[in-house]
Amino acid sequence: MTGTSGEKEGNSSIEKLCEILSKIMEQPKIVSEVVKYALEQNPIKLLGQKNYISWARHARLILSSYGYEKLLVTDEGEMDAQTKQINDRVLVWLLGSMEPVVREQVETMSTVAEAWGALHNQFAGKSNKMHAARIMHELLHLKQGTKSVIEYAGEIKRLYRDLHYYHPFEPVDQKDMAIHHIWFQSFISKLFLDGLNQEFDL
Repeated sequence: MTGTSGEKEGNSSIEKLCEILSKIMEQPKIVSEVVKYALEQNPIKLLGQKNYISWARHARLILSSYGYEKLLVTDEGEMDAQTKQINDRVLVWLLGSMEPVVREQVETMSTVAEAWGALHNQFAGKSNKMHAARIMHELLHLKQGTKSVIEYAGEIKRLYRDLHYYHPFEPVDQKDMAIHHIWFQSFISKLFLDGLNQEFDL
């Protein structure tokens, strides 16, 4: 009897020891998850269609660096507690990177994928000719004004990139793409020079 009792106590002690060791081993995982949740701030605040491309690119890169990019495209419906918690944390982060007028349109949505899809459908508008025309109008009338030369050049580059996104060139032959770039870059260079302040007049 005594032997059996002692054996049970010994087994109980081993089980407790295993339980303690198991909890210790889980600590790094818990710490890792806490760190993972601390997403860095998106430097771009979503205003709408005008800066959607930049905002979406930064958001995707940040989420990808933390291993959360799949949340943008996977609407899993029923989620377990852990997945829902991650979804909710990323959704709060995503909403925090938008201006109120944009945020109000998606803040009632319950998943990251749902909000991301709604914003993409509303603002991406690839091959949107009206938006391409608006960007071309901005390019033609952009002036340096109070901006530094670097800031002015950056604005030209942004509009140039956005124009290619909303009005992509579709070559018949692959060689046409290189010719198109050479022509368009010289056109953009002329616009850049024309918009410089008088002290830079060449």
